[in-house]
Amino acid sequence: MATSTTDDAYAELTEAQRIELDRRFDHHPPTDDETAARHELWRAEVKHLAAVAMRELPNGRETSLVLTALDDVLWCGTAAIARPPMRGARPAA
Repeated sequence: MATSTTDDAYAELTEAQRIELDRRFDHHPPTDDETAARHELWRAEVKHLAAVAMRELPNGRETSLVLTALDDVLWCGTAAIARPPMRGARPAA
C-alpha cells in the first residue's frame, strides 16, 4: 500500500472538493467567547441527558447504545457549531 500525503490526497480533486475536505476535517477552534459558550452549553446539555440515561435506564445493551448515540449527538452538535457552513447551505433560522 502506498504512503499518502495531503498533497497526494488532493491531487485530482476540484477546488470545491478541497474546500469541502478542509471544512469537514480541519480543526476549527472557537473564534470568540460566544462560540466557546455554545460548545460548553451543548456539551452540558448532552452530558445531562447521558446522566439521566445512566440513572433511569436499566443496565444493558440498549442503554449502552443510548450512550453511544449520545456520543454521536455530542460530536455532530459540536461539529455543527465549529465548522463553517457548507457552500450553498440554507441560512440559519
